[in-house]
Amino acid sequence: MRPLDAKPDLTMQTHAAIRAAIMSGDLAPSAPLTQEDLAGRLGVSRQPISHALILLKREGLVVDRGRKGQMVAPIDADRLLALYQVRGALDGLAARLAAGHAGDGCARQLDTLIADGRAAAAKRDIGALVAADVAFHQALQALSGNAEIAGTAEGFWPHMARSMRVVLEDADGWAAIWDEHAAIAGAVIAGDAAGAATLATRHAEHAGETTHRRLTSD
Repeated sequence: MRPLDAKPDLTMQTHAAIRAAIMSGDLAPSAPLTQEDLAGRLGVSRQPISHALILLKREGLVVDRGRKGQMVAPIDADRLLALYQVRGALDGLAARLAAGHAGDGCARQLDTLIADGRAAAAKRDIGALVAADVAFHQALQALSGNAEIAGTAEGFWPHMARSMRVVLEDADGWAAIWDEHAAIAGAVIAGDAAGAATLATRHAEHAGETTHRRLTSD
């Protein structure tokens, strides 16, 4: 995390910076959080840190640890499974709507995102893989033309990005994930609304089941 410039929206900048650090794993699950440390790292006073932590607690990314202050929320396998089930419904809707008005621009955008994901897999770059995965699904949501889908899903991504890092430690599944993405994109580009919806829903549900199994296997 880098020091921030003082601006009127400093609390939101602080919130975004800490949220990004949690998503990236820079602030790991169960890591203790102190206002003094965060303020020092971001170059701000404790006030915006305090306000940002309140927002992050509401999002389920920060939890109290009694008298010891706060910490990054542990990854909750059951909650993630529930989130993936909801995301499956949203992704299915997004893919169906996107297929209804796909054009040349849509094809180019999705093809580029697929290529980015495959390149990240070839380089075995987990950070880039997570970013590419999120970007692909957010693109489908945007292409749906329904802004409420992306708005509803926005709160899911920090939780899912953290869990993806656990699941993506197994490189054997990387190619299959992007094959599924390519199949979804192909159906959208072809205008196959029903097929795109089915593939997108199954993809999210399978990801949720895989994530839950990996997180509870120990």
